[in-house]
Amino acid sequence: MVEIFKGRDTTPPRVKTLEIHIPAMTLTMEYNKKIPLCAIVAIVYEIARMILKHILEQINEMEVEKYCGKRYQRGDLLRNGKRRRKIVTLLGEVILSLTRIRGKGIPLYNLVEFESGNYRSDIKAISVDSAVKMTYRDSRDEINRFTKSPSHQTIWRYTQEAGSKINNEFSYEVYFSTDKTKLHSRRKKIELTLIEGKNIAVRVNRSYEDLKKELNLDGLVLGDVDTDLKCFKERQVDFIHVFREVNYKLWEHGVDLDTRKEYVNDVKKILLSLKNSLCKPDLEERIKRAEQSIKEFADEMQNKGFWKVAKFFRNYTRNILLFAYKKLEGISIPWHNNRMERKMGEISKRMKNKWMSWSVKGAQNLASLVMKRSCERSYYERFLERIMKRKNIKWEVNLHQ
Repeated sequence: MVEIFKGRDTTPPRVKTLEIHIPAMTLTMEYNKKIPLCAIVAIVYEIARMILKHILEQINEMEVEKYCGKRYQRGDLLRNGKRRRKIVTLLGEVILSLTRIRGKGIPLYNLVEFESGNYRSDIKAISVDSAVKMTYRDSRDEINRFTKSPSHQTIWRYTQEAGSKINNEFSYEVYFSTDKTKLHSRRKKIELTLIEGKNIAVRVNRSYEDLKKELNLDGLVLGDVDTDLKCFKERQVDFIHVFREVNYKLWEHGVDLDTRKEYVNDVKKILLSLKNSLCKPDLEERIKRAEQSIKEFADEMQNKGFWKVAKFFRNYTRNILLFAYKKLEGISIPWHNNRMERKMGEISKRMKNKWMSWSVKGAQNLASLVMKRSCERSYYERFLERIMKRKNIKWEVNLHQ
């Protein structure tokens, strides 16, 4: 806020004021009966930029004098030349010439917050949102369609800053779902873990045993046949992974495609029939029949020499039918993990191209943003709004003319 007083003003200012001396400015414009409005606006903007330039430079000089004393005086600290700084404002570009202090830098930076990279905070938020959906270079090209865009390195930096600040805590009620995927990396293995309950969390290169302690995961887990999930007491195996596992193990035994399809269809009939019977009054009897059918199928596989399939069902029958056991207790849980698979599709679309390479920190930050946008859109939108908010610095300046 700038207050301009013409002539002498004897009224005391409302707040502590700072007297700024602006040298005389002369603007010459060729007279014309019809002056374009855009020319008048350009002149007003130029005057405003010159005023802002002198205000900021004189404020910096006053701060320098506090530390170094008057020019050519010996003080505790020494001046260290001047630096040119270009800032982008609503008035346009303003080039400042600011005095530095040796060992302390430019004191104006302690009083006024400048947007890093000379870009407004709304451009910063747009850059982050674009980088969540496309590559950094594509984000730069997309933003360039309507305004001056930061470089792809600057967009990367904005994204990393936002990803490191986004909330990555986790909570759940009855059950949570999880899955892992691997990313390309030049240095070491990058394994991304997604965990979804009431919200979603992202972790990199962490075992389920460590996550269980870190996030207090004592409830029921919904996942695939990953052996690392054995650390959880109650675990529902996704039906889709059951069918794939049976098909794969039969392939390992050298079974032809048509025969594999027949055996997989037999398993589907058993499990999907039970899934469609959850609301039946005789659910407990149906569960026992499903258990018996699975046992008979495992015995058949064992007799035919397909011992890997038989071993799989002996180890995982309880986990495959857990959704039905929980229904008897009045608890409804999914029999599939389709929501998590959809999230893995979002990660794959943005982060699993062959030419991409990630660090641990970079994967953590970007995946957190991708998942928040996909699963917690309201939180993600509020987060971008906070990025776009600027600190409103009001200056009460007494300009005597």
